[in-house]
Order: sequence, then structure tokens, then C-alpha cells
Amino acid sequence: MVEPRSPKPVTRVRFLPPLLVKNYSKNVQTVLDILQDEVNGDVAAALLKMSEDYTMTWVDLAIDGKELFPTTGNDMKKELEEAYPIKERKYEIKNIAEGDKVVIVELVESYPDPKTGEVYRTPLVLVLEMQDGKIRTGRHYLDPRIAKDISRKARLKRHIRTAGALCR
Repeated sequence: MVEPRSPKPVTRVRFLPPLLVKNYSKNVQTVLDILQDEVNGDVAAALLKMSEDYTMTWVDLAIDGKELFPTTGNDMKKELEEAYPIKERKYEIKNIAEGDKVVIVELVESYPDPKTGEVYRTPLVLVLEMQDGKIRTGRHYLDPRIAKDISRKARLKRHIRTAGALCR
């Protein structure tokens, strides 16, 4: 489930309060829709929202601690089929900003560990470059160790109390 949330207004950046805006731009709607596709596990619908040359880079040191800035390969359908089956995934959207051909989303991703049931919560930022109404490329800024080390909402709040919007 994608849970948009109204941010506080910020000067010079166009923040869209998701609960108040009824008509998003085409690019913002595409991004919200693809996040919902991921929650729903709908690979076919997600692929329609990506350009033919789509790429995603995770701006982090992968969980294994060995790969810096992992990126998607050549078979997006296969990669999505591996990632999308996570049950009970949720996205709690904190802020959405839009510029010329770019959508930036601040959110917390939550999902249960299939073996233990413990819920992981990872704060992250997506920077998605758009072309012709589709997502062309993206950067996924996060620290994967946070999901591993901080799973409960209260613990997340305590650890990032100074991070502002993520703790609201």
C-alpha cells in the first residue's frame, strides 16, 4: 500500500501534498503508479511505465558489503519478478518534489521478513528521471544496513529523530 502524506511547505522546492492534490502531473502519477505496481506485485504494469533503456542504480554499498553502487542488468522483467513478490510491502511517502523531467520521492519502505515476520523499515530517497511520461533512469539512495538493524517503527524514530520528515 502506498501511503502519501502531506509535507510542510518548503521555499523554492515544489512539494506536492499527496493527500490534498487531486490532479498530479503525468510524471508524478507515473511514479506513484509504479510504486503501487510494486506493492501489488504487478510486473507487467510496471514495465509499461519504464522506458526501453531503463536503469536503476542503488547509491550505497550493497548488503553484502562488496558491491558499490549496484545497478540493474539487461533483463528488467526477470529482475522485477524476483523483487516484486514481497508480500505486505508498504511505502509511506513523506515528500514528493518535481522538476523538469525529474521526480524525487522521500519515503519509508516497510516489508516483513518472510522467515521471521519482523518488519523492516528503510528510509530512502528515489530520484527518477523521466522521458515521454516513462521512467528512464533512477537512483535509489539508502543505507541497506538500516533495514537490517532497525526494524521497528519506534526504533527507527529514535535513531533518526533529527532526520525531520522521516520521523513524522
